[in-house]
This record gives sequence, structure tokens and C-alpha cells, in this order.
Amino acid sequence: MNKSFCALSICVIVLVTSACRPAPQPVPPASPTAPAGPIVAIAPTATATRAPTASPVPTLVPLVAPTTTPAAMPVVAPTVAPTAQPTSTSTTVPTVLSSPQPTAIPVTPNASGVDLDLFNRTNALRAANGLAAYRLANRLDAAAERHSQDMANTGNISHAGSDGSTVKQRALDTGYGDWPVSENIFGGVATVDDTWSFWTTDPAHRDGLLSPQFRDVGISVVKGKSDTYYYTMVFGARPPQALDPTATPVPPPVAVVPVPPTATPNPGLDVTVELFNRVNALRAANGLPPYRLSDKLNASAQRHSQDMANTGNIDHAGSDGSTAKQRILDTGYEAQFTGEDIYGGVATVDDAWGFWSTDPPHLATLVNQLYTDIGISVVKGQRGTYYYTMDLGRPASP
Repeated sequence: MNKSFCALSICVIVLVTSACRPAPQPVPPASPTAPAGPIVAIAPTATATRAPTASPVPTLVPLVAPTTTPAAMPVVAPTVAPTAQPTSTSTTVPTVLSSPQPTAIPVTPNASGVDLDLFNRTNALRAANGLAAYRLANRLDAAAERHSQDMANTGNISHAGSDGSTVKQRALDTGYGDWPVSENIFGGVATVDDTWSFWTTDPAHRDGLLSPQFRDVGISVVKGKSDTYYYTMVFGARPPQALDPTATPVPPPVAVVPVPPTATPNPGLDVTVELFNRVNALRAANGLPPYRLSDKLNASAQRHSQDMANTGNIDHAGSDGSTAKQRILDTGYEAQFTGEDIYGGVATVDDAWGFWSTDPPHLATLVNQLYTDIGISVVKGQRGTYYYTMDLGRPASP
């Protein structure tokens, strides 16, 4: 088993202006396997347009916030469905520090960035209250998506699904496991700011955002009829060591009305979400605020992973001659700093993470204080090869 790694010095840099879930990707094996060919890892590359003029501690900025004229709408208090939690050893996640969140500029919800805007707002609120950041859980995303779609289909804003399901049952149906769960919902002619204002001021809903019991979250926003929007946030208490599987394919959800009780998450998101959660756990352990997911950085990472998969060439230079900085700028991300980590070959998620988290230049990228945003992509190539790209950035202006 021969592995060769090529390193390129990197100076890290980060952040986004909007966020979205990573595009569906194939799922490489979750545990190390004997490579059938060479594995190549290349050190991070970084560029800077100018030196930072403020403190290196990044400020979390909301990514999307909608505008519409709010109308009276029904709202429902969250439900909590605790169950006896299996005996396990919990890992204490260090407190993450971050700057207060600036006032959001309302924009219309768009089914892609709104859920990650709420995710970033929630973790900024938790950091301000000395709590560890929530992890994104693909399966809880599926449970939230199922219920938001159900409310959009029926116009009924309730924790009870049209099929009689509860939040507990919807989480179990995704394979999340028999752990305590809770749910916040909101709906009507409602903007993101309307939803966030209610959730953060109503004591019962605020408890879900700031619960020390829950560790995972899934979020979904679905557009209904006549400019209505339906918001669901599902919280879960799965222990840190019980991660979502990344190797076992799960059938995709079927769009049926009413939403079937067997709705499942998109398995292609598991690998990128797994890496995202590992990065933020590492940052938390080093006393750093979490990176924010950026849809633009996801797009630049996807472009380069796909290019490497097409050519089999593991390099920061694209087959079209592009650099990491150019690919990021091409997405419309106005960067002050940019950086990139790549890995490829007959490589598992653990292989990529093991190298990135132990090789000094790559580790410096993961725990850098200048970067604020991240995008991740994993693409399957030929003969069992996988190509990993992590793009990082800090916007030119807050």
C-alpha cells in the first residue's frame, strides 16, 4: 500500500455571505480501506488581497433573511419527546466564543440559504450564551423537511403531521435513533426575521435554541401557497460519538402527499456534513468559533472536486488553469482571504480527515482565526477513487 502526499504551503483565509446545504455527493466508505492506487494529498493554498483591518476573531453574519409583509399567523409551542437515553459516555464540547450578530437585512426566503441562515444564527446565539455549537444532522434535516412540506401541503401549522406522526416518530423514521428530540415550528406569511424573533423571545422556543441537552439540529423552510412559508427546526440529543453513518446508502425520500412516514435523508450529504461537523468540533476544542457553511464556497469546492475526478489529477490548479482564489471569486464570493485543502485517490473520509488534521499546513487551515466561511465537496471518480475539496474564505466586507 503506497501513499504519496505532496504539500503546498498555505496561508488560510475564510467566510461567506450566504449558505446552503452541500450539493448531493456519493458516499465513500467511512473506515480506512487498503488503497488500490496512489493516494495524493496536497497542502493547502492560500491567497490574500489585503491584510485584515480588524480583530482576527470572525464575526458571524446571518446569511439570508426574507422580506414580505408579515400577517397574523398561527404559531405553536415546541414539543419535546424525551425517551430513556442509552447509557453512553458523553464528550464535553468546549464553549465556542463568537461576536454578536449584526442586524439582518431582510430578503425573501429561497429554499436554499434560509435554513443555513437559521443554523448560523442559532449557533451564534448559543456561543453568546456560552453553549457549544449544534451539529448539522442530515437525518434531522430530513425530519424537518418532511414536516415543513406537510404543513405547506395542508396549510395546517401543528406539531402533529397530517399522517398522525409526532416529531419523535418522524425522527425515528429517518434512522436518527431513539434519542430525546424537540421541535420548533412557525408558518404563514412569515419572513425569516419574523420566525427568528418569535423563536428567540418566546420562552418555550428559546429553550430549544439554547438547550444544553441537545447536540444536533435539522432545519427546513418550505414555500406554500400565496407567499406563505413553513419553518421547522428539529433538535436531537444523540451522543457526540454516535455519528450518522457515511457508508450505508439510504433510499432517497419520495415526494408524496401526504408525506410518507418513511421519509429519509439524502445520503449524499452525509460525507460533507460529517466533515463539516468534524471541522467545527476541532475548532471548538481549540476555543475557536465554528465555520459557517457557504453555498458559494460549496460551489467552488464542487467545481474543483469534479474537475479532479474527471482528470484524475490531484492539484490546486484546475484543468482550465484556474486557481483556488479564481474559482472562489467566480462564484461571486467577494473574498478578502481564500484558502483550499484537497485530497484524493483510493481514500476514505477517515483518510482525508486523518491527513488534514495532522499535517501542520492543513491543520492550520482548519483552526485558522482569519477564515470565517467554508464549503466542502466530495466527488467519486473512477475505480473507487474519491476527491475531496475544502474551500475557505473571509469576505472583503462584513
